[in-house]
Amino acid sequence: MAPILHTWAAAGCQSLAGINRDDFTSSLPARGAHRNFAEQGLRSLFTVLKARKMIFANPTRGLPITPVNATVPLDTEAIRNALNSPTPAVALAVAMVAFHAVTSSQLAAMQLTDIRDGRLTLPGRTIPLAGPVTTRLSAYLDHRSKTWPTTLNAHLFINRRTAPRATPVSRNFPWTAAQLKPQALREDRILQEIHATGGDVRRICDLFGLSITAALRYAGTLEHPALTVGRVEGSGTHEAPR
Repeated sequence: MAPILHTWAAAGCQSLAGINRDDFTSSLPARGAHRNFAEQGLRSLFTVLKARKMIFANPTRGLPITPVNATVPLDTEAIRNALNSPTPAVALAVAMVAFHAVTSSQLAAMQLTDIRDGRLTLPGRTIPLAGPVTTRLSAYLDHRSKTWPTTLNAHLFINRRTAPRATPVSRNFPWTAAQLKPQALREDRILQEIHATGGDVRRICDLFGLSITAALRYAGTLEHPALTVGRVEGSGTHEAPR
């Protein structure tokens, strides 16, 4: 809200009681998250002022909040760095999400027996693992067996806290070390696929186990300017960076 408040002050406004609806709408950013944040913040501010009878009318009353419909693609270099992390658990987790859009809860619950003959079995679907994923899987399993050779924990991902037990790791493991958010990475992967296939909703549903409603939400980003420029100028591949 600060830039908007400073603009009003610079224009000579000495009290928010003098701000009308036109002042409010004309001061908002054009689109996206910044507009959404400003709308929500100013709406809260004016609601409090009106409740305390410090203004005569709330200029935000009745106005809808602008939805944020698209996810901005992640920085490719950040994904590449995480994929090549020296920490085997980080490299494998990032690869699983970057190539196959697995969720953080699925990663935490994943069992060693869920992976067999180069395929990952999840509820309702079986995924042939990409080459870069199997490479990182092999490195992680080697690290796992050397670090915790006597563990009886059947989960794929374990750490020093869960190795002596049978419990799964938390959904935050190993994402703090990866410096990436798994949901943002998953959405980035799905966005790449939806753009690479020209909006093939059926393929997205089959590939990632999405519902039609969820797939249509991603397909709706095809014409979003923040998501088309990078795809046109970039390689256009639907694979994650290696």
